[in-house]
Amino acid sequence: MSSFKLLSPAKINLTLEILGLRVDGYHEIRSMMQPVDLFDEVIIDIEEGSGIELKSTGLSIPSGKDNLAWRAAELFMQESGLQHKIKISIKKQIPSGAGLGGGSGNAAAVLIGLNRITKTLSEAELFKIAPRIGADVSFFVRSHTAVMEGAGERISTIRDFPTFHYVILCPNINSSTEQVYKEWDKLNSTDQNITKSPEKGFDERIKQFSDNNIDPPLRNDLEQAAISVHPEIKAYKEILSSLGLKSVQMTGSGSAVFAIFRDEDEAYEIYDYLKTSPTFKVFLASGVKGWHRVI
Repeated sequence: MSSFKLLSPAKINLTLEILGLRVDGYHEIRSMMQPVDLFDEVIIDIEEGSGIELKSTGLSIPSGKDNLAWRAAELFMQESGLQHKIKISIKKQIPSGAGLGGGSGNAAAVLIGLNRITKTLSEAELFKIAPRIGADVSFFVRSHTAVMEGAGERISTIRDFPTFHYVILCPNINSSTEQVYKEWDKLNSTDQNITKSPEKGFDERIKQFSDNNIDPPLRNDLEQAAISVHPEIKAYKEILSSLGLKSVQMTGSGSAVFAIFRDEDEAYEIYDYLKTSPTFKVFLASGVKGWHRVI
């Protein structure tokens, strides 16, 4: 019947605050995120019949209901009331278990693609569906630099925000988000059931990212927990820091780490130096505005 091809971006967590545990068992967070031009390719085909098929090339990904893209297709069909056979093909480049949101981006690509083909749901309805698939999926539905709050269900786009350049190191470590959050709970056991007030001056922090005279004020509250689970992550941060880079951080729950640059040429120089490493993957990426470039 119809086919749709999308580019599914990765994301970088510029800030990530853990504010405590909610009554529903999820962690209350606030995170500033930027989508970047490290892409997976997602092809969605709708045919007569029923059922969902998923295949992939490139990097290995989960299959069936363990895959967020599969779950997105299933949930979309349930919510839309449609009955079709859906085929999903993913050309995978974004490493899994790296904190780059590849699986969540794929899921959002499926929601966007199916909705563009069938024209059955509003954007508000897509935002309602997205958190039921995964915490970062709502962010990718619109895919602009944004602040994500709650357990991922509240998204506030940041207007007039700069797009940065990144050198991303991806060690061969599959970091489990669930395991890292459990470690965070352990490390913060004295106050984990208390929801803390968000850091004051957050609006000012956002403005500092636009100030060329200030190093971008990065923050990731999960970093200590992730390093506790995977001590090697610290060594990869130190690779970047040893090159004289000040703005270096882990993204998401790891394992990828990145250096952020305002100048693209400076980013390329570091990428060119590191790209031949046999021990980790290195990517050069830039922030993007707007989501899912149709190809």
